[in-house]
Parts: sequence; C-alpha cells; structure tokens
Amino acid sequence: MAKKETGFNEAVKGIEDILKKIEEGEADIDRLSEDVKKAAELIKICRQRLRETGEKIDGIIQDLKP
Repeated sequence: MAKKETGFNEAVKGIEDILKKIEEGEADIDRLSEDVKKAAELIKICRQRLRETGEKIDGIIQDLKP
C-alpha cells in the first residue's frame, strides 16, 4: 500500500504539536532528537507545498495576462 502524502495542514499541526510538547516541558528527552528530526521533515513538506502552490498561482496569473 502506498504511503499517503502529508498535506500542508497536517504538517503544520504536527509541527505545532511537537513545539507545544517542547514548550510545555513535556518532551521526552529520549525522544527529543526524533521529534526535532520529524519537525524538520514537516517543515520541508510545508516549504515544498508553499513553493508548488506559488508556482501554480504564478501560472494562473500568467494565463490571465493578455
């Protein structure tokens, strides 16, 4: 079965959850490096989605020009 792609909102929620655990001191020190790695992966996903969306919007705007 193919792995479902993580959407932008899902990635942002994951980042927020990790940050909340860290800020509230609930982060498990034994898992902290894993959580930070996961947050970095989620940030990459967000950047990629934003880049793709920007390119699509630019294309739409170009198509509207006479």
